[in-house]
Amino acid sequence: MAISSLLLLILTLSTYPFLTYSSKTHPSDVHALMLLKLSVDPTSVLPSSCLSSWDFSVDPCASAFTERFTCGLRCDAADSSGYSRVTDLCLDPAGYSGPLSSSVWSLPFLQTLSLADNRFSGPIPSPPPPALPSALRSVTLSRNSFSGEIPFFPPAPSLQELFLDGNLLSGTIAGKFDELVALQRLELQRNNITGALPDRLGLLASLSYLDASDNALTGALPAAGLPPSLVQISLRNNGLAGALPGGSALAAALPALQVLDLSRNRMSGAVPASLFRHPALEQLSLGYNRLEAIEEPADGGAGSRLVAVDLKNNELAGLLPAFLGSMPRLSAVDLESNRFTGMIPADYAVRAVGGGAEAVPFGRLLLAGNYLFGPIPSPMETMEEGSAMVSLADNCLFRCPATFFFCRGLEQKSPSTCRDFNPVIP
Repeated sequence: MAISSLLLLILTLSTYPFLTYSSKTHPSDVHALMLLKLSVDPTSVLPSSCLSSWDFSVDPCASAFTERFTCGLRCDAADSSGYSRVTDLCLDPAGYSGPLSSSVWSLPFLQTLSLADNRFSGPIPSPPPPALPSALRSVTLSRNSFSGEIPFFPPAPSLQELFLDGNLLSGTIAGKFDELVALQRLELQRNNITGALPDRLGLLASLSYLDASDNALTGALPAAGLPPSLVQISLRNNGLAGALPGGSALAAALPALQVLDLSRNRMSGAVPASLFRHPALEQLSLGYNRLEAIEEPADGGAGSRLVAVDLKNNELAGLLPAFLGSMPRLSAVDLESNRFTGMIPADYAVRAVGGGAEAVPFGRLLLAGNYLFGPIPSPMETMEEGSAMVSLADNCLFRCPATFFFCRGLEQKSPSTCRDFNPVIP
């Protein structure tokens, strides 16, 4: 314990004698709470906030949810000496500012720490070794102004959720979470994190949700180094590059994956057929990359579980992939702003107007900004606005008047532009 903290504890015991002979709350917990309040800029403590009600002339746990400790803590545990222990430290989003006291890690019975939607700044204090509180299940520091590198988190046998999103954190994540073997959800989005995704993330054998979107991550997607337990991966708006794992690599490495969002990166090459054969994948978002082709699965997509496919704003060329019209669960298709040409497949039109006996309808079919030509498929001419979200604008269609809702927006490209792209276009 630092000398200043020791002096504060001695002063606390002498100032508030209830701590020495009649305290319900363990003195070290009171000390930690006092350090937390002292670290907050007093000008940011509004009269109606939780911290403004914290009055240490009374016992915190004995006074919880009264006018002098209105909110911010719970004491749902007792130690072997009969002291009440703080189990939940959840401050209101009142705009508290200042550095965060490391005392938040010194509450041994803590289960939940939530300081979201405030203005805490500076580095996140490093949790002291050898371990975090054994009962700690959830840490939420989202949407503050924490900066600097993410600290190393020592073992936490019960920690399931860690939210660090919406801050100013920088540096890499390599080695920072290796000991959090019970972690199920990790949110790091909207920071300034750099470097590659480390292979050692695979040590987090219980991780099901990973969001590191809106950072500056680089390198390739290391499918073999990610936990096989992952259900959702969101890495949009980073600098990831290279080809997507092909063959059966992704399905073998991530068999439970349901959502994959790699949009707004620099992925190149082909969309591998394995993504359309994945046994669990339901949502695939690869928009705003540099992908050039789509591989057709051997079964024509008949066994796919995909519900939504977003491939807009890539460099995809050739004919529209006909097999998408045969994928029975698919209800949302976005292929806008690519280089597709040819005619709109009849199966697309049938799905847009109501599906079929063996497939769900296309509730979203976005094909604008390509070089599609020919007539509008006849089934679509009877579609009513509001029946589905469909866009065929900015193509090379023979006739696409604004009386059709799906033709509104940008006009069809000029004949010369269309022929320059593909001389076959009439």
